[in-house]
Amino acid sequence: MTNETLCPKCNSKEVIKRGILKTENKGKRQRLGCKTCNHRFIIDEPFFRMRNHENMITACMDMYYSGMSLRKIRDHLEKFYPNSVTHSTIYRWIIKYVEMMATFTDKQEMHLGNHLESDEVEFNRRIKHDKKGFEKNWFIEAIDTKTKYITFSTYVRKRTPKTITGFYRKVKQRTGNQIEIISTDGFLMNPRALRKTFGLKKTYGVGLHRQKSKIIHRVVKSDSGKFNYIIERFHNTLRERTKIMRGFHGCVSSTQSMLKGFEIYYNWIRKNMSLKNESPCSMAIPQVELTEKNRWIELINKGYD
Repeated sequence: MTNETLCPKCNSKEVIKRGILKTENKGKRQRLGCKTCNHRFIIDEPFFRMRNHENMITACMDMYYSGMSLRKIRDHLEKFYPNSVTHSTIYRWIIKYVEMMATFTDKQEMHLGNHLESDEVEFNRRIKHDKKGFEKNWFIEAIDTKTKYITFSTYVRKRTPKTITGFYRKVKQRTGNQIEIISTDGFLMNPRALRKTFGLKKTYGVGLHRQKSKIIHRVVKSDSGKFNYIIERFHNTLRERTKIMRGFHGCVSSTQSMLKGFEIYYNWIRKNMSLKNESPCSMAIPQVELTEKNRWIELINKGYD
């Protein structure tokens, strides 16, 4: 009996089923054997050599982004599993598999409306060797008002013309020519960054060089009693998760990975009541159908492939 599975030792296609392996934490696993070199192995990617079951790993990720702290997840596991894990192990799981899922989610073509809302939210990141003990950083994101899909997000140390321009350049790269309106607050760096990144339509008059932007920049200031309601609602959802953390720990790249995981959770996992309890990806990326009940495992497998 042969199949499309290749032997990891000799790359032979002559692979057959060869018994069941009983493991302590991962249950029963199908063991395979190679008829060419007699090598026995188990197909378990992308969870190869992980001592814990993939359901347990993804359950920890779901609990974390649903609002539980790493230590509370650890305490929860100790009540139900004989061999629990430390909070730092759960942290490493999140970093590893978020990056794997992002390789799939970031490549998908988005079908959006014509209106984006963009804003920033401030976070504290703890630094050991700093007198203050923390550093103020910024999480910047742009969300589509029609599908509620976060088109792009990034975590930066400071709001500078370079970082703001780089953010909108990525937004432009991912959305293409679908956007006609971008709503922001009254931050002074936004107009110049938008003119640079979303392109300019140049016209020439008599002795004049006139420029006209391809998009409409709508400035919404809170002191006038108006808000960008959709992105502010997203900020409230994000703060529900981060309010118990008292700031982020570690370097900027690890913090970026943790917040990238929340973007994936919001876009692909979490149900949105305004979308009739569907995830934003169902409207923004209709070409991808998620059929598994555990979407974490399905996205990890797609990212690994």
